[in-house]
Amino acid sequence: MITQITTDDFSLGYSPEKIYLTSDLHLFHINIIKYCNRPFEYSAEGCTKMNEFILKKFDALPEDCLIWNFGDVFLNLRLGNDRIMQDIMRMKKNRKLCLILGNHDFRARKKPFPNYIEYFKYLGFDEVFKGPLQFGNYIFSHEPVFLEKDSDLVNFHGHTHEKMVSEDYFLNEYNKSFPHKKVNPKQYKNICMDANDFQILKWEDIIKACGYDYV
Repeated sequence: MITQITTDDFSLGYSPEKIYLTSDLHLFHINIIKYCNRPFEYSAEGCTKMNEFILKKFDALPEDCLIWNFGDVFLNLRLGNDRIMQDIMRMKKNRKLCLILGNHDFRARKKPFPNYIEYFKYLGFDEVFKGPLQFGNYIFSHEPVFLEKDSDLVNFHGHTHEKMVSEDYFLNEYNKSFPHKKVNPKQYKNICMDANDFQILKWEDIIKACGYDYV
């Protein structure tokens, strides 16, 4: 089910040049180095260096901006909330953080919080959504969402890491939620760190480069 959001819900009062999108940081997740061939040693030390490398990308952002994270923030069930919160607050500083929960985020140990929305707000996110969300002609989601080829919609998504949505993406046997039909890859924009050379994407640059409208 797609939740409709308004321009104000999306921007929280920030202009396009102060809005950033990213996804699938996988902080503290040593195996992501192997799975996605990230350029770090496959070891605890390599994972620490990966975390620091990613956090420095956030350090370089403007102090006053809005960051949308499309899910899979971290994965390490042995870590305490204090340690996780330390890195999230480093990303946040004086900024606003919005999160669309990813599949791995639902594996976090949320107790004693009643749900994952409250848990991730406790960790430092200002707004948390289960998603997908629709803002104008844009669908924001963790996993790609099926779009008809004749649709005017564009899906900004995470989840696929370095892989782009292909025409046959929804034809695979693991697709239990959407029609088994071909799609138009041009309607999908992968914002994962692994697909964008670990860059956090500026909303203004995306809409200009792709010829999209702000709303």
